[in-house]
Amino acid sequence: MEFSKKMLVLHICISVILCGITVAGTIRGWDVSAVAVLAGTSLVTDGTWGGFYLWKSKNENRAKYAQRFLKQFASQYGADVALRAAEIVLKD
Repeated sequence: MEFSKKMLVLHICISVILCGITVAGTIRGWDVSAVAVLAGTSLVTDGTWGGFYLWKSKNENRAKYAQRFLKQFASQYGADVALRAAEIVLKD
C-alpha cells in the first residue's frame, strides 16, 4: 500500500475514533466540546486527504493511459496520430 493511501486510512480511523468518543461522551453527560471540535476538524482533514488522493490517482491514470495510447497507436497509425491521442487524454 502506498504512503498516501496509508495516510488516508489513518486519518479516517482517527476521525471515526474521535466521533465515537464524542458520541459516547455526550451520552454519558460529559463535556466533550473540545473533542467535538477535533472530530469536526478531523473530518475536514479527511476531505482534504481524499481530494488529494483522487487528484493524484487521476494524474497517474492519465499518464498510464497516454503511454498505452502511444504504444498501441504508434505502431498502427503512426507517431503523429499517437501523439494527438495522448494529447486528448492528457487534457483537463
